[in-house]
Amino acid sequence: MNAKLILKSTFIFFLCIATSNLAISQPITDVSGEWHGMIGTPFGDMQITYMLQQKGAHIDGYSVSRSLNGKDSTKIILKGLANGAKVHLRAIRFEYKTGTACLAQNDLMYLKTGEQELLKGRWKGDLKLSTCPPGVSGKINVMREQQTILSSPAQLVTSYEPAIQTVHQDDFEGNALVNELNERNYYALVIGIDEYNDQRIESLDNPVSDAKALSDILNRYYTFEKEHVKLLTNPTRSQIIESFDELSYKINEKDQLLIFYAGHGIWDERLNQGFWLPADANLDTKAQWLSNSTIRDYIGGIQSKHTLLITDACFSGSIFKERAVFTESKAMLEMYKLPSRKAMTSGALKTVPDKSVFIEYLNKNLANNDRPLLSAEELFRGFKTAVINNSANGQVPQYGPIGQVGDEGGDFIFLKRE
Repeated sequence: MNAKLILKSTFIFFLCIATSNLAISQPITDVSGEWHGMIGTPFGDMQITYMLQQKGAHIDGYSVSRSLNGKDSTKIILKGLANGAKVHLRAIRFEYKTGTACLAQNDLMYLKTGEQELLKGRWKGDLKLSTCPPGVSGKINVMREQQTILSSPAQLVTSYEPAIQTVHQDDFEGNALVNELNERNYYALVIGIDEYNDQRIESLDNPVSDAKALSDILNRYYTFEKEHVKLLTNPTRSQIIESFDELSYKINEKDQLLIFYAGHGIWDERLNQGFWLPADANLDTKAQWLSNSTIRDYIGGIQSKHTLLITDACFSGSIFKERAVFTESKAMLEMYKLPSRKAMTSGALKTVPDKSVFIEYLNKNLANNDRPLLSAEELFRGFKTAVINNSANGQVPQYGPIGQVGDEGGDFIFLKRE
C-alpha cells in the first residue's frame, strides 16, 4: 500500500472517530410535555397527541390517536430513548383500542424553527408478532404544545384525559372503562312480594328477604348508590307502575338499570302471556296483574345504556322472545359499547320453589366476585350449573335478550366498589 493511500485511510479513520465522538457528545433533547399533530395510516390521517416524561435519556409516556370523524380512538403506553436530537419510542401495550391499530416503533427527529418545536419521523412495524407488520409505516408530524414536567407516573397516565373523553365516550376498556363507568349512574328497582291481599294466592316466605339481600349487595359491593336503589316490598300494581314511570324520567342513555322481581308469576295459556302478580292481584280478574308485555314496553321506553332484568318467579322465562338464548362471551369493551336489554330468569315456563337456589347463587356470586368488572353474562355462567345441580325440580335458569325493545348485542356490566 503506498504512502498516499495509507495517509488517506488514516485520515478517514480519524474523521470517523471524530464524527462519532461529536455525535455522542451532542446534548440530549428533552421532549417532556405535550405534543399535538397528525399521523398517517393506511386508512387515512389521524390526529395524535403524545404525553411524554423524560429523565436523562429515558422516556415514558403515552399517545392518544383518533380518526378525524371521531369514531376510532386508541391510547398506547410508550417507552423510549433519546439520543441527541433522535427520539425512539416503542409502543408497549394498548390502554384501549377502537378501530384498526397496532403497536409500532416511532423513529422521530427533534427540530426547532424559531419558537416552534417539532418531532418529525415515521412509525413502522418490525418482525416481532406483537408489533405492526413489517413494511407497514406512516409519517408522524407533531408540535410541542407545552413543556410540562410531570411529577409521577400516575400523573402521566391521567393528566390528559379531558382530550380523549371528548372523542368517543364509549370507547374504553380495562382501567379506562372502570374510570368511565364510575362517571355513570347505576339504578336499581328491586321488588319482593310474599304477601297477597287475595287469600287464595299462597303467601311466600323468601321474596322480600331475597330482595333486601340483593339491594344490600348492590349498594355494598357495587356502585349502586343508596339513593339510586329503590326497594319495593309487597307493592301494588300501581306502585310498580309509578316506579317505572319515575325511572323513565330519571334515567338517560348513559345510565345503567337493573330491575329485580321475586314473587308469584303466572302463565295464561289462552292469551299466551306471562304475568307478575303484585300484592293487590285478584284471581278473579287480571285488572291488577302486570303483564310481560307491559314490563317489556317500559324496558324498551326507559332510555338507559344497559338494562338487566332479573326475575325469580314461576314462568319467568316467558319474558323472552326466544327462550334458552345464550351467546358466547364477548370482549368487555364491545359489551359496553352496544346497548342491551337482557333478562336473567330463574327458569323457563315452569314453576319454581319458594326457597330459591337461583337467588341464593345469584347473591353469592355477586358478593364473592373480586373482579372490578363483571358482565351479566359472566355472572350467569358462574352460577347456572350450580342452580341446575341443586334445584329440587330440575330448574334451568335462562339468560338472553328481551325481544323488540332495543337490544343490540351489548351487556350490563357490574362495577365493583374500590
